[in-house]
Amino acid sequence: MTTTTYKYGKHTCKAYKKPAGKGWEVGFTFGGTQIFVGNFIHAKEANAWWTKMNTEVRKFSKRYALPKGASAAFFCKFLGNHIYKAYYGFLDREFTKYTRTYTQTCRQMERKFNSQKRRWPTHTERTTLRRAV
Repeated sequence: MTTTTYKYGKHTCKAYKKPAGKGWEVGFTFGGTQIFVGNFIHAKEANAWWTKMNTEVRKFSKRYALPKGASAAFFCKFLGNHIYKAYYGFLDREFTKYTRTYTQTCRQMERKFNSQKRRWPTHTERTTLRRAV
């Protein structure tokens, strides 16, 4: 388990990354309250998000300092929304990469199939995938 501790006035915050089942969990707590949790299948993605999340937390703390009389609940919610906004932006970029990769691979495989299909006998019976009864 990897952790980083932040201090906001009298509040202690903790960012963590730990194995969870066959994947990884990355989260953030503010004064003992869980404000963010994200799950990943691959360690590479979890590590990339871990770095990005800690950068976002540092940027947020520089831009929006917690005033003395401010409501901790409001600040907690504000920080949580900021982290989730960055998280979904991160996921959008990751999913775009996957979509591009799988689309390209599918096109390549389709071209290969069509080029090989020309060499096959034309009288073969066509089979399709069907649900088993």
